[in-house]
Amino acid sequence: AAALTGTPLADTDPELGANLMVFFCAEWAALAAEPRIARLIPGLDALTARLSGLGANQYRLFSFDAAGAIRAVAVLLRQDADLAAIPARTLILSQTIQSLLLWSDRAFGRVSPLVVGADGIARVRADHAALIRAAYDPVLPAATSDPAFALRLHARMVRPS
Repeated sequence: AAALTGTPLADTDPELGANLMVFFCAEWAALAAEPRIARLIPGLDALTARLSGLGANQYRLFSFDAAGAIRAVAVLLRQDADLAAIPARTLILSQTIQSLLLWSDRAFGRVSPLVVGADGIARVRADHAALIRAAYDPVLPAATSDPAFALRLHARMVRPS
């Protein structure tokens, strides 16, 4: 996933220590019982109550730098039957891909960001990989709300290599 962005992969971030943190739990309430997580995520009690009420099994909390770029992501996963059925490698790749950009909460309702090859190994779908590479192009702004930006991304996705 890091290779798609052109970002070097390291065990720790020099400023934050880590910029992708994944927390697993059996029930949402278990997260609130862990004081280090509660300090990391403001309003954790209300969030876990809301997630529990929705029956959610995953949640991503983003923090941003001054330019609006994603600086860190906390991924919260409640290990229900659906997530337990997914191989760990596939689950973490999917969560990582979903953490690289601000996707709609409905972005992967019908189509997964991954495809499983004949060898049984999950890989990022070609169209999703192209979008991630385009979004991380260093000549583009770190973040924008300009709707025309989608055209710039599309142009980078379809250009001949």
